Amino acid sequence: MKYFKEAQRLFEKAVGSGIDEDDMRIAAKWPLDKVSLLFAAADQVRRIFFKNKVEPCTLMNIKSGGCCEDCSFCSQSSHNNADINVQPLSDPREIVSRCKESWAKGYPFCVVSSGRKLEPAEFETVCKALSECKGTGEKHASLGILSDDELKALFKAGVSFYNHNLETSRSFFGNIVTTHTYDDRYDTVMRIKTSGMRVCSGGIFGIGENWEHRIELCVDLRNLGVNIVPINFLNAIPGTRIEPLKESPLELLKIVSMFRLAMPSVTIKVSGGREANLGMLQSMIFFAGANGYITGGYLTTQGAGIDADEQMIGALGLKSRSRTNRSSECQTAAAG
Repeated sequence: MKYFKEAQRLFEKAVGSGIDEDDMRIAAKWPLDKVSLLFAAADQVRRIFFKNKVEPCTLMNIKSGGCCEDCSFCSQSSHNNADINVQPLSDPREIVSRCKESWAKGYPFCVVSSGRKLEPAEFETVCKALSECKGTGEKHASLGILSDDELKALFKAGVSFYNHNLETSRSFFGNIVTTHTYDDRYDTVMRIKTSGMRVCSGGIFGIGENWEHRIELCVDLRNLGVNIVPINFLNAIPGTRIEPLKESPLELLKIVSMFRLAMPSVTIKVSGGREANLGMLQSMIFFAGANGYITGGYLTTQGAGIDADEQMIGALGLKSRSRTNRSSECQTAAAG
């Protein structure tokens, strides 16, 4: 009865303004044999704000490997020894083609590149390719730490969301990256907010952080007012400098629930590591509070596939939300 009442209280608080830090600690300590009650609270919050609609998104890794940053978990870092296929910038015609394929399914399309940022000529090529993607679908991008002018150039090319993950909390950040700082990422997110684009920013979990670090990250993301929060789970690739995660699937799903209860109206999108770590429980991401997911594969690893994901959400009685480009909406918001 105690946890039933507590779940009811968290639900009621979440549908108001979201749970506070003390409540996040309660969620963090929630016993796994009572976790269905926590999931139920998060699920009902999701249903109130998003009904039965979920938001898939496809990624295209347009430049792979050879990154000079030393993120310990990343297979694309040149400081690691992961066996991945290093590829130069994709042909712009392929970018346009892949965008059209994604839009045909009603999915937003996101271009992602390795490295701190693209070279100026490469960036110009990507902007031109994205400008040639004409239609009502959404264009997203994740191209590193960009200048104000570069962010505005992407907005002009029709990009409505820019992804730049904080990765982990400020207090834990130095344990996983030393070639740039938490403030570098935080400041980039702040500048995205003034560019006209909306913000997609989240983190990666299971990299050795504890629940206090997760709460700290959640609070920062909420204070930043981000629009989409990607939740990635570590998929430890051989050759990277990090141990495989130790958390059980239910413990990982508790992270999803905490973020949902803290940010009730924000899109929570479960991304990398979904299949590898949740296995047969991956459909539980929605009942734990998520309303979005990455489909069709990730940056250097494969996913279950678009068809399998569509079958999964269909079996759950969920529907993909086909999103149109919000560039004009973003421009209106920026003007205001």
